[in-house]
Amino acid sequence: MDATSRLKSVYFLEQLLPEEFEALAEMMDLRPFIAGDKILTQGEATTNFYIVDSGHVNLRYTDKAGLEKAISSKGPGEFFGVKMFTTQEPSEYTFEAVGRAEMWVVERADWDALLEKFPNVLDHMPELQSEYKRLTRGLSWLAPGEVVEMVTRRHWWGLFLMTRWALLSAIIFTIAFLVSNSLGVTKTLAWILPIYGITLLFCLLWTLYAAADWWNDTYVVSNKRVLRYNKVLFFSDSRNEIPIEKIQAQNISRGGAISVLLNISDLRITSAASDGMGVSFNQVGNVKALQRAIAIQQTRLAERKSAADRERMRALIAGEIRHYVFEQPTPPVKPKAAPPLPLSMRARLANLWKPKRKAQVKAPPQGGWGGLWKSLYGTEMREGNMVTWRKHHFVLLQQTLWGLVAMLILIALDVFLAWSGIPPILTANGVHAALGAIALPIVIYIAWEWADWRNDLYKLSETDIVDIESLPFGLQYRENRAELTKIQDIKTSRPRFINTLLNFGNVEVHVAGNAEPFIFRSVEKPHLVADEISERIAILKVRAADRAARDQTRQIVDAIVAYHRLAVAERHQTSVAESVGAPTAISPARDATVTALARETDGAESEFPPEN
Repeated sequence: MDATSRLKSVYFLEQLLPEEFEALAEMMDLRPFIAGDKILTQGEATTNFYIVDSGHVNLRYTDKAGLEKAISSKGPGEFFGVKMFTTQEPSEYTFEAVGRAEMWVVERADWDALLEKFPNVLDHMPELQSEYKRLTRGLSWLAPGEVVEMVTRRHWWGLFLMTRWALLSAIIFTIAFLVSNSLGVTKTLAWILPIYGITLLFCLLWTLYAAADWWNDTYVVSNKRVLRYNKVLFFSDSRNEIPIEKIQAQNISRGGAISVLLNISDLRITSAASDGMGVSFNQVGNVKALQRAIAIQQTRLAERKSAADRERMRALIAGEIRHYVFEQPTPPVKPKAAPPLPLSMRARLANLWKPKRKAQVKAPPQGGWGGLWKSLYGTEMREGNMVTWRKHHFVLLQQTLWGLVAMLILIALDVFLAWSGIPPILTANGVHAALGAIALPIVIYIAWEWADWRNDLYKLSETDIVDIESLPFGLQYRENRAELTKIQDIKTSRPRFINTLLNFGNVEVHVAGNAEPFIFRSVEKPHLVADEISERIAILKVRAADRAARDQTRQIVDAIVAYHRLAVAERHQTSVAESVGAPTAISPARDATVTALARETDGAESEFPPEN
């Protein structure tokens, strides 16, 4: 069947306009797979959507102990990979071709191109929009592939505590006004009514502000992290998080009769570097539900890791055996080209434009004036895989402010004297020389402060984070360096209104074994800086798992190769002996090995039921 016919079998695409449907069908590719091909692996990001055209696909699931279970199969007309359209979260199962199979494939990059061409296509896919909102719970700052398991806030009793003084003030003033009115005081003192109205308005605004503060204190458990996002309306915000795999302890505390009656508790989650602080979920109503959500994500993370380790080990062993036993050349692996950056679907759902994530963009090296400007005044520089950040330009302005004000005063004074005329008792050259002499130390002060700002650097490489603070001319130098693998949790904050207005703040990184956290102060877009650090940590984890699998594979393959060479040598000896008519001698060790292998082969049970 053609692509259009297969697309018509997908329920959430039925309401697309004809031109949108045809454009989607044109970008689909028909791809062949052979028996054993892994189409989508458990734990792999779902970046493709598949419709089975012919053949069958088996689904299997690996638990955290590494045991595989058969789930079901997909036949012609059935599809999988729906999460490619929404969050691109990791796949729950491994999809493997059974025999020869062909799939119609839609890639995420093509889907984003379609959304660029037809911006309103999502309006015709209500099921997809509702599924996306269910997976993200309306949170717009999630990382790619991140899905929310649970979102909660303080108990309603916490809302009452935050608004109690405003409510109490309103009640007291209301009682006082009613008493005054009943005694006729309000008729004598006309100003009481407007004062009462202003007081009620103030209490109302106070209550609304406290309620907004309560609402903006959000506790999140996702498939990647536990996180507390606290936003003070119009003034500041902070984000404190710990990756799921870094969680080491959970402490519950409860005190007071009301807390017991309403089942209100505080939950503090800590890592190896939390130093007793960690992430605090204060005054939550159902702490056990939060702990269950965390336990679910920890189990799923262990399952994804187990499945990835097993598939990685199988692939490496197969490649080594192909090379050393079958003596087939290992095909070169072509590096994957970086995919074009997709537009954020969450931004489309909110009808907002979102700039490209700098964490996913490798900026080309800049030369000439552009490179010089970046070197002198840039707040973010990229060279290869190294990213360097400086403090925001607002900090530079703060450091040089008095010097700039003094320089402007001198320039204004010089212009005023030149325009109004220098008094006869003074010489023009003398006045300009005096102003120049005063300006010289001011220029030196500005240059010093600019050099001091320029020498404070925050660096992120593939393996390390570095915090460098240095005075001009190397008069004082301090450098803190830590491995990315030692990072336990990350906190970001924009502490004042000016920080939220100009979008700069602090990134605080806690490292295991280091009491002093790394603090990237006043960096531009702190949330993106934190996300990039997290992404590099994830890449390092994959590389470390690859290295561990290769080390383990070598031992297994060495044993297989040794057995293969021994079997080849003995076959050679047997053939030589038979050619000269000598009796064939089979070593007891080889005979025992062959017998054991035959027994295992005859008695082994397959993990999967036979295909019908």
